[in-house]
Amino acid sequence: MNIGFLGLGKMGHNLVLNLLDHNQKVVVYNRTPEKIKEIAKKGAIPTYSLEEFTNKLSKPKVIWLMISSNAVEEVLKSLVPYLSKGDIIIDGGNSFYKNSIRRHKELKKKGINFLDIGVSGGIQGARHGASLMIGGEKEIFKKVEFILKNLAVKDGYSYLGNPGSGHFIKMVHNGIEYGMVGAISEGIEALKIYEQEFNLNLQEITKVYANGSIIEGKLTKWLHEAYTRKGFLENISCEVPKGETEDEMKELEKLAPMPILHQARLIRVNSRKRKTCSQVVSALRNIWGGHKTIKR
Repeated sequence: MNIGFLGLGKMGHNLVLNLLDHNQKVVVYNRTPEKIKEIAKKGAIPTYSLEEFTNKLSKPKVIWLMISSNAVEEVLKSLVPYLSKGDIIIDGGNSFYKNSIRRHKELKKKGINFLDIGVSGGIQGARHGASLMIGGEKEIFKKVEFILKNLAVKDGYSYLGNPGSGHFIKMVHNGIEYGMVGAISEGIEALKIYEQEFNLNLQEITKVYANGSIIEGKLTKWLHEAYTRKGFLENISCEVPKGETEDEMKELEKLAPMPILHQARLIRVNSRKRKTCSQVVSALRNIWGGHKTIKR
């Protein structure tokens, strides 16, 4: 069986490379042909139209969408006419969970299967082993589990529930992430206030935080990386560009008491009003996901 991959941005590109490392045949399509040509040099099978893309897939067709959430609806409208009963669509992006529930129902009426998968781990995870939060029908998950196992870090994937649950769980994950990143940002800003008084070395502090402390983890390791990259932080402003998940976080706040998430989201919002400095938030987002930053 081969798999189709539609969307070759930073995450999609690296997920495809990950699959190719596992000797998985991958057919690729992207709206810009340059990215198709680039990944084809690594062994992916290139296509340059949806018709060619779907024609090169074995049956049942398995198609992974790795595109922005606001593009999913239009892509599905264009893609579905080329699909048949029993084919499987996987949405690996940051779609809102209620949209995923609706899409599952709509596609089910056409005999097309749908899985919603939250993907975490950033660019490095996509390349070398991601965390996959899988929602949908369990029997459909079982049909593609071997592909998901190849993509995931050890113990980093599982079937987690009914349609929509994968994206719901990823939304909650993103809320936790907001809080953790916000706390790190607040801490660094506090250290900066007393940097001169205590003659602090922030690069050394972040090294210690990242090794053996209670807050050790990917985020603090990326924080230390930000401080060791020559000229990196110097070029990043206090302002955090609005990201794809920010509006979704407002919806999450309505579903459960999440005061930490609320404050963490406001850190980003207020940075754009020049009320707070969130340079660290912007830097971490850039390192793990390649998200854009605003220059000083």
